[in-house]
Amino acid sequence: MYNKVKKNIMGKVRVFSGKSRLTSVEKLEGEPIELKIERIVSNKEPISDGAPSIFTERKDGVVSAYNIRTDRFEVAAEAMDKVAGSIQAKRDSKAKVKAEKKVANSDVKVETKVVDISSGDVSGAKSTEGGAK
Repeated sequence: MYNKVKKNIMGKVRVFSGKSRLTSVEKLEGEPIELKIERIVSNKEPISDGAPSIFTERKDGVVSAYNIRTDRFEVAAEAMDKVAGSIQAKRDSKAKVKAEKKVANSDVKVETKVVDISSGDVSGAKSTEGGAK
């Protein structure tokens, strides 16, 4: 295996292996615009390529996908609010199911211990306040 060792400005050493996972992209040779125009005019072919039409009906108004004044961040934020709302709804439904199970299992009585703290000597420890120094 062929490895290349390089030292950067900060003195850290990086090792580069000779094998790369990058692959080549298939290249296509394009037709020059002059030849394309000449071919279309001489053969009287319709212009088949180009951008798709973004015309919308007037009654539909301006679609936000084609509106240059649309703030894309606001659109994304609204979409993420909907996603967060659905996730929260799922969490709430799980909590509701757990609460219903807890109510169903509330027949079991739990013993509780009552501690009387009205007397000053709860723990048996002596107070250090007001004592002689």
